[in-house]
Amino acid sequence: MSKKAVDFRKATKTEEEIVRREIEKHFGQDGLDSLQNRFLWVRDGKIKEVCALRPNIEKIAKTISHNLYFAGIPIGSIKNNKFHLEIEGSALIRLTSKKVMHIKTDQFLYGKSIFTVNILRFDEVFQKGDLVIIEGRNNVHYGVGEASISSEEFQNASSNTVIIKGSKNNPMDRGWYLRKGN
Repeated sequence: MSKKAVDFRKATKTEEEIVRREIEKHFGQDGLDSLQNRFLWVRDGKIKEVCALRPNIEKIAKTISHNLYFAGIPIGSIKNNKFHLEIEGSALIRLTSKKVMHIKTDQFLYGKSIFTVNILRFDEVFQKGDLVIIEGRNNVHYGVGEASISSEEFQNASSNTVIIKGSKNNPMDRGWYLRKGN
């Protein structure tokens, strides 16, 4: 029984636009700057995995004529024409973005939610539904999460209000690698 070859190819203009639009929506020009001098490639499947490649890596990828499985930094996935930022993509965006939330607990690494009592500070205002980069002690990158409340609501929220909902099954935090055995 022969395996079907995986199609890993340069992203189409439409796929690039989907990725760029979502990153800009949550992180503005700062987020888009993280993709500067990088090319987007897609690994096809039910869920399209999106990778960012530097020009020298793309040049090598183009020369491999068949069975190229993966290359570059896996930044997220496209599912139902919507881009979902994932762990490594948030690490890349973290280099240029100020939309960072600093937490004092490691519970996010276990796929658990973050409560307002666990927030040390955030570097930029955010709205409900915005993606924010999550950092732990000593500015260690933990992942990315979606805000359940805005930074304005944070001031008056009770200590047990969920501000970032955890995700045990989606690659949003560094602990996902251990939970899923990847």
